[in-house]
Amino acid sequence: MIHRLFRPRWALAAAAATLSLAAQAVDLRAYTGDWAPYNFEEGGKVTGIATDVFLTACKQAKLTCSTEMLPWARSYKIATTEPGTLIYTTARKPSREQEFVWVGPLLPRTTWVYVRNDPAIVTKAPSDISKLTIGIVRGEASETDLLAAGLPESGLSRQPTNADVIRLLRLGVIDGMVDTEIGMLWNLKTNDFAPNFMRQAYKLTDEGAYYYALNLNTPPETVKKLQAAVDKLRTSGEIQKVVQRYVGGR
Repeated sequence: MIHRLFRPRWALAAAAATLSLAAQAVDLRAYTGDWAPYNFEEGGKVTGIATDVFLTACKQAKLTCSTEMLPWARSYKIATTEPGTLIYTTARKPSREQEFVWVGPLLPRTTWVYVRNDPAIVTKAPSDISKLTIGIVRGEASETDLLAAGLPESGLSRQPTNADVIRLLRLGVIDGMVDTEIGMLWNLKTNDFAPNFMRQAYKLTDEGAYYYALNLNTPPETVKKLQAAVDKLRTSGEIQKVVQRYVGGR
């Protein structure tokens, strides 16, 4: 018993070295937040459109990659501070350009303000956005887009996850949310909402596209390999096939 509990120092050092080598074996550690169907957790596993494409691209590029789901703001901080990391699915915007090395594009970015289909929620003119309460995931790109469109700070309901935003919509606490057409289709189906539960009120932006945002200290050769693999998946139509697996026929 004593022999098992008190290991010699060389054994502890060897174990530490093994763990260190295991950590080094991962070329890219990817972090993401909950935004179905692009990235979400199911059965304890990170999945979704962007996740599937990322892992397939890693395999083709012969890169060892891992994925982990955390609150978006935390994932973002990790990707900006720790080498060998990345965050997805990330809107590539001028304000973020110098923060990351970008791999993509994955998909085009057109976002809409969706509101509950309630006659009391008026969206006849763009200026009516100032009267709304919109749920967002803390730290997401749509926050600055909404403020630029005229939504006051008081109209932002910042939440940890997309699931929290959906819950507040269901309860009628907030008026709407920001999403893509793919994302809203998924939301309506998977949350058992009636097709007319939400209505498309305003186009918020079609600026840029969605990318994988890599830490600035990522080795250039790693970036090159991942970019080439993503390009191949896009031009071959494989990315669109992944999209169809998640939302086609739903």
